[in-house]
Amino acid sequence: MSELVSIILLIIIGILAGITSAAAGLASLVSYPSLLAMGLSPVMANVTSCFSTVASGYSSVVASAKELRNNRRQMWLMIPVVLTGAIIGALLLFALPSKWFQELVPICIGIAGVILIMPHHPRQAHAELVQNSRMFGRSRLHRFLAWVGIFIVGIYSGYFNAGAGVMMLTLLTVVNRQQSFAVNNALKNVAMTATNTMAAIIFAIEAVIYWQYVLPLFVGNILGGILGPIIVRRLPGRLMQIIVGSGALILAVSLVIRNMM
Repeated sequence: MSELVSIILLIIIGILAGITSAAAGLASLVSYPSLLAMGLSPVMANVTSCFSTVASGYSSVVASAKELRNNRRQMWLMIPVVLTGAIIGALLLFALPSKWFQELVPICIGIAGVILIMPHHPRQAHAELVQNSRMFGRSRLHRFLAWVGIFIVGIYSGYFNAGAGVMMLTLLTVVNRQQSFAVNNALKNVAMTATNTMAAIIFAIEAVIYWQYVLPLFVGNILGGILGPIIVRRLPGRLMQIIVGSGALILAVSLVIRNMM
């Protein structure tokens, strides 16, 4: 494969990964197996994928400005919680055997996919919650459990990033049912951009970066990150839940097969 063809292929992979990341939190479904097929080791495929998807994160946050406009308080409360979890997860990466999470990952992603596919009936929200969501629900227990869940997903994202986006989206779909799929997806984009940035900083310190793969993917991810929220905005929320849930199940099965090989 010539260098030019490889660059074009990587840009296309980046666009698809950026769209799936911004619209569904499933960049791993595209970029990770593609990089493996191009000859990268599992560790370097994960590092390269993480670096490149940071680009789609920031572009998707900008493209999601319409959905985030009335949910800034909720957004700013989420960022320190998920970042704290990501830092703890990154520290655990150097303290615990990676095999533990590798075996747990497909189960978590599979459960997330099933939950998304199951019917959800949105709650009718109070006007003040719709205008400026300050919290997840009105009961203290509900809010506490929601923040604990966000913190745990942050830990998972810092330790093993694959599927973290779909887990966060599933959690928000369940605990933040007064909001539309597009709003919850936008909040997911913010949270995952924060954790991916933290992971990229750590990887830059700890690992060798294959820039010849990262840069074309980075360009593609920027374009895909812009397109993702636009697609979500135009498709029915229930349809997006089914698409994302199905993609999560496919990713879970593929990870199980890889672990068995």
